[in-house]
Amino acid sequence: MTLPDAAIASRLADSLPSARWFAEKATRIRAVEIVDRIGLEDDARDGGRGTELFLTLADVRSGAARSASRYAVVLDADGRDVAATPEVAIRLVRLVLAARSLPGRTGRLVGHVVGAAPAGDAAWPLTASPLGGDASNTSFVVRGGTAGWVVKLLRRSRAGIQPEVEIGRFLADAAPWPETPRLCGWLDYEATGGDATTLATVHEYAPDRAPAWDVLVGLLTEHAVATGGEDVEPILPIVDALGGTTARMHRALASRPDVPAFAPAPATVAGRRAMAEHMADHARHVAATIESRLDRLPAGIAGRLGRVLSAWPALVARFASFPAISLAAADIRVHGDYHLGQVLVPAEAADTPPSGTVGGIMVIDFEGEPGRSLEERRARTSAAKDVAGMCRSFDYLLRHVAATTGRTYAPAALERVEARYLAAYDAVAAGAAWWPADRDEAASLLAIFRLDKAIYELAYELGHRPDWIEVPLAAVEAAMAAPGPE
Repeated sequence: MTLPDAAIASRLADSLPSARWFAEKATRIRAVEIVDRIGLEDDARDGGRGTELFLTLADVRSGAARSASRYAVVLDADGRDVAATPEVAIRLVRLVLAARSLPGRTGRLVGHVVGAAPAGDAAWPLTASPLGGDASNTSFVVRGGTAGWVVKLLRRSRAGIQPEVEIGRFLADAAPWPETPRLCGWLDYEATGGDATTLATVHEYAPDRAPAWDVLVGLLTEHAVATGGEDVEPILPIVDALGGTTARMHRALASRPDVPAFAPAPATVAGRRAMAEHMADHARHVAATIESRLDRLPAGIAGRLGRVLSAWPALVARFASFPAISLAAADIRVHGDYHLGQVLVPAEAADTPPSGTVGGIMVIDFEGEPGRSLEERRARTSAAKDVAGMCRSFDYLLRHVAATTGRTYAPAALERVEARYLAAYDAVAAGAAWWPADRDEAASLLAIFRLDKAIYELAYELGHRPDWIEVPLAAVEAAMAAPGPE
């Protein structure tokens, strides 16, 4: 690449605020520093044209933050980010599955393979197609012969142990679990004297499956249009299956007490108190972010947010009840960002509403919430975090369908869906050390994590998808109206 670092940094400073995956949209970029640029090699057998492509790491300083955030981009010779192109996906898969190393200026790219690379690495050519569009990372399906992989470029890069790699290796080797695509490998950036930074992951491709969100939206929308009703009956078999899959996921994650990073740990008052303080601190930070952006929001939303902020201290105070909840259930490793977009269901379910047991469900993306640190994402916590996350996703689902079909949002419909999901979860989790036997204890844990998740969603939508802010805002308003813990 002939462009100097200063020119590349300037172009990135101009383009980053409009990138879907850029996390600091709400603040002004103060500086961009190019950390390293490493050429991604081409292979003519993939139909490559010898195009120069450079995986580039950039540190971005924005707002009042003291530290920089690191992002991964792939640039062509003109300094344009071309990461969301098939050619880049193919080169990344080749690099990972061949376990190759490529030198840079201050570090190197290193591909790692989990077990034996799946058949198909020698199949030529490889082809790639984009996977999803509204995401914090860039993903493609890459195919070669009869094999297929999903490659994901992690746009925001943090040095340290990446939960998706750690959990992927655990579920592939230490506690094999068939309800998730197998991790095939990953790509690290290794800098001299520092921790490795995971930049990309490669998983087996699960064909003939679709995101649960897409399938459930389709089923409910078709039902609403055809009948004019708001009944959730068409999705309940899938909801039942999701409950069982969630509990089996937790059982797998808690199945190896001899593996230190995954050994269940007793819940403690001190641990709960620290987590409650962290939740409260996060909520106060979200409030400050909201307040700083009120003048840029539509009047109606700004007015509602203003009223929410006036009662925010009382809402935050609810986290203080967390340490008082019974400590009977152990803390375990969890998915951490569990919602309908992180689950795949058989694509055929979208064409024929299921009437019986639904099989073939798979959980993906164990990266955790991208707005939280790696330490937070790797911490043991209550399984209720994931369960609450899925319940919040059902709320998103029903509000979205109501808005797009012109129907009235029905809280009773959400209650019915949640009840079916929780019953299916309980049926598998019953007797497990990581799930409360007492229903009141489970309900108290779910209430805390629902609130924490809704506040996280409020900040996320404010920064990434303002058109969706109505969903978590309504949830926070409902939480404020509901009686708090005694």
